[in-house]
Amino acid sequence: MNVVVFGPTGSTGRLVVESALSAGHVVTAFVRDPKRMPLTHPNLRIVKGDAMDAASVASAVQGADAVICTLGMVPQAKEDLGRRQPGVPVCSVGTKNILAAMPLGRLIVESSVSVGESYHTGSFGAGFMVKLALKEVMADKEEQEAAIRESDCDWTIVRPATLTFKRARGNLKAGTDLRWNITSTATRADVAEYMVKILDDPATYKKAITVRN
Repeated sequence: MNVVVFGPTGSTGRLVVESALSAGHVVTAFVRDPKRMPLTHPNLRIVKGDAMDAASVASAVQGADAVICTLGMVPQAKEDLGRRQPGVPVCSVGTKNILAAMPLGRLIVESSVSVGESYHTGSFGAGFMVKLALKEVMADKEEQEAAIRESDCDWTIVRPATLTFKRARGNLKAGTDLRWNITSTATRADVAEYMVKILDDPATYKKAITVRN
C-alpha cells in the first residue's frame, strides 16, 4: 500500500513511518524540514511541504492509497521544544487540506482522549481536566475531528491516552467506548503499530477509537 504520513518527524510519526516500512508499505514522509528525517529505506520517499499549504498537501497525496496523520502543534520530545506552535491550528487546517486533496480513500488520524464522545468516557472528570490543561490543543482537535466526520473517506480517528516514550508493551486496548482516566497512558510505539495495523481493516472505518495500555 502507498501510504503518506503527515507529521513523520514527530515523536509518534517517526514510529509510524518505521512500522509502516516494516509492514512492507511504500511510505511518503511529508516534512517541513527534510533534515529532520534521517531515516533511509528503499520504500521511503521524503517530500518537503507544509501541511498548512493546500497545494503542497495535494501534490503529496496524489496517487496515495492511504494517509496517516499525526500532526500536532505541541511536540513533546525535548529536542523538539523549539518546534512548538501554540495557537496555530495545525491539526484542523492540515487535516482539512488532506481531505480536500483526497476526499475518498483511507485516512487514519491521531487525535486524543477527551475529544468528542471520549470526553464522557473519562472517569472522575478526566475529560474536563485534559481540556482545561490543553485548551487550545483540544479545541484544534475538536475542529479536526468535526471535519473528518463530515467527509466521505474511510476514516478512523485514534484517540490515545497520555502518550509515553516507553517501549512497546504489546497490550494496547482499543474501543469506541473504552473507559480511561487521568493516569491512563499509551506508548507511542504501540499506538504507531496500531495505526499501521488497521490500515486495511474495514471494521475500523467511520469509527473514533480510544486506545490505552
